[in-house]
Amino acid sequence: MALGRRLKLLFLSTALAAAAGHAIAARPAGPDHARIVTEDLPRFWRAFDASRAAAPAARAGIFQRDYLDAGSDGLAVFTRLRIGDGAQLAATIDRHPRYYASLRARLAGVAAQEPALRAGFRRLAEIYPAAEFPDVYLLVGRMNSGGTLGEEGLMIGLEMYGRYPDTPDEELGEWHRAVLRDLEGLPHIVVHELVHYQQRYALGASPTLLQMAVNEGVADFLGELATGHHINAHVHAWAEPRARELWAEFAARRHDTSAKGWLYDPTPGQDRPADLGYWMGYRIARAYYERSPDKAAAVREMLTITDFEAFLARSGLAETLGGPEEGAISH
Repeated sequence: MALGRRLKLLFLSTALAAAAGHAIAARPAGPDHARIVTEDLPRFWRAFDASRAAAPAARAGIFQRDYLDAGSDGLAVFTRLRIGDGAQLAATIDRHPRYYASLRARLAGVAAQEPALRAGFRRLAEIYPAAEFPDVYLLVGRMNSGGTLGEEGLMIGLEMYGRYPDTPDEELGEWHRAVLRDLEGLPHIVVHELVHYQQRYALGASPTLLQMAVNEGVADFLGELATGHHINAHVHAWAEPRARELWAEFAARRHDTSAKGWLYDPTPGQDRPADLGYWMGYRIARAYYERSPDKAAAVREMLTITDFEAFLARSGLAETLGGPEEGAISH
């Protein structure tokens, strides 16, 4: 299954779980008491070292036994949703051995990110006092997910946060070169996922492109309010000069249940970013917030959308990007 399709399916399962009123068993706490769980990192490095000294045929079993099977509850969920099994993890590492080896020194600094993480948690609680904070598991995965929700809380794939100017990158493809970032980006993705944890949307089994884009865009926008940054700067840089033409394309397709060309759809050799839906959803959310005289109410409304067409209409973005005749959305 192609990476884009795989990520779309995983997104849908995450979104539906969140929309169902949290079929998530994590123990929500306040911003200063949510657990940040790092116990799986030493296990990963022990398995990594053992695998490097073993024959290639033995590596899958080492990662399965010493890392995945021995891991935390969060790692068990992340394995089911994102990693798959020891063979898949070993295969990814074998394709990127120098990159994974470079992660050890970088991820040693993860504890230094806790103050920034807590600051983002507190700011999210300020803008949305009803916010709940589940356990956050910091893990190493197989380069297909920066973060996701599961029944144990938030799971963050730290291997997506190890790219620095001196990182060996000859093993990386175009998509990874675009999306991998350094550890300073960790608070932004964690708070992005925390916003998803707060969302109460009835998306149904086949969400529309509009629903999917707003789901991600609200997380990006509120994440930016809480941390000062969102997670898609490279997408925004490409999209903003093309905003009007992208709006026209999006408006025509917003009822589609296919996200092709907009979300979770990396196309090698194509200039267009894979996740333009994040940008469009962000623009809709930001426009809605800026138009609202009551900012606290706007945040609550963003997290409890029941009518996405009405939300889009009230944002006024169609008039901003399309003009009153060609772009207005009526509801």
